[in-house]
Amino acid sequence: MNPKSYHFIEWCLAALLTMMILINIGWGIFRYGGTYYYMKITRPTGTYPITLPVNVSATGYQYQGLATNSKDEKRTIRFQTVAADPAPFKRGQIVRITYNQRYGVTNYKLVHARP
Repeated sequence: MNPKSYHFIEWCLAALLTMMILINIGWGIFRYGGTYYYMKITRPTGTYPITLPVNVSATGYQYQGLATNSKDEKRTIRFQTVAADPAPFKRGQIVRITYNQRYGVTNYKLVHARP
């Protein structure tokens, strides 16, 4: 093979790698991105069993309430804790919830004060 064909193959591989990285970033934004809503915790609305990675059973908690985004739009949101963070929230705590139009609640995080 001559040197020009090596450069062409290298260029194609670099273009393919760049394209795959951009597709991966786009998929992450499409699947896990969304609007942040802030909800004040009152009390759990239910519980359900969670199996932790070490085959230990734990209790997960469900919450439902009125959440507000940065534009003061309100939405009733229902979410449940996951195995990575199954502990219950305390009354009065504020949770930032990522809400995706297609997939619903994709993430939640405890915050100390509403920004």
